[in-house]
Amino acid sequence: QKRIRVALVEYHEGSHAYLDLQDHKRPSELRRIASKVRYAGSEQAYTSEALKYTLFQVFSKLDRPEAARVVLLLTASTEPPGQIRSLVRYAQGLRKKRVVVLPVALGPHASLKQIRLIEKQAPENKAFLLSSVDELQQRRDEILNFLCDLAPEPPGPTRPPPPAAQVTLAPELPRGTTTTPRETLVLDVVFMLEGSDSIGEANFNRSRDFLEQVIQRMAVSQEEIHITVLQYSYTVIPEYTFSEAQTKTEVLRHVRELRYRGGNSTRTGQALQYLAQHSFSGGQGDREQAPNLVYMVTASPATDELRRLPG
Repeated sequence: QKRIRVALVEYHEGSHAYLDLQDHKRPSELRRIASKVRYAGSEQAYTSEALKYTLFQVFSKLDRPEAARVVLLLTASTEPPGQIRSLVRYAQGLRKKRVVVLPVALGPHASLKQIRLIEKQAPENKAFLLSSVDELQQRRDEILNFLCDLAPEPPGPTRPPPPAAQVTLAPELPRGTTTTPRETLVLDVVFMLEGSDSIGEANFNRSRDFLEQVIQRMAVSQEEIHITVLQYSYTVIPEYTFSEAQTKTEVLRHVRELRYRGGNSTRTGQALQYLAQHSFSGGQGDREQAPNLVYMVTASPATDELRRLPG
């Protein structure tokens, strides 16, 4: 799977992944898993929830920036009218991550209007309209050929490296010359970022940029300031913890890769409880001798109860 990675998601009222992009399987194993997918059945299928799952779970971490990203969406139903706005939002979110969506309408119950709506969210998207599931086999090669054509061109021959730059070392300081030592500041700092539907992706990205600027000014190191980053909405997701590498370069790299996850509520009380019980604990790398500091970036009122934290 050095070149092609596959995820397989089945959806109806919710979404279930049989395969993730990070799963390393042989082609024979992939075919075996796909053959085990069974019809679950449901009164309603939410395409918007499937796109949301794809956006925030399947493509949550883009560890291969050079790879083409394609979603082949097989659908035979119509999205409820109240979900159309979400359908558009998640399709646009996939476009921002350079994910091409190929919606395939199967049969008369698929909404042509909604299929075209997904298609027009990005110029690379393309819809395939089939009269029935039986036609899927007949047009298989057409769909697969279009999908394969989305792959990027192989890289050209590499150029020889430029000659090494010459470096002139500064003269040594005379003996007896001293510099004033910088005072060491030891802190364990937690940044809490709201990632709910209320704050939205644009404001979340601004919060992330602000977080990056703050950390740039901090003396992050193994001996001084340690960083944890939490994203919360209806649940709490530890994006980076004290137990991970505490260098400014590594922390900033993870902060720049933070992705908006969304959520239909803002459970600030739950996030604070998680902070007290987990983040500031020895199991998560909290240092007993270091003072604790919390930065919370939020824009929405809490949808749960705020309680006084212990201690």
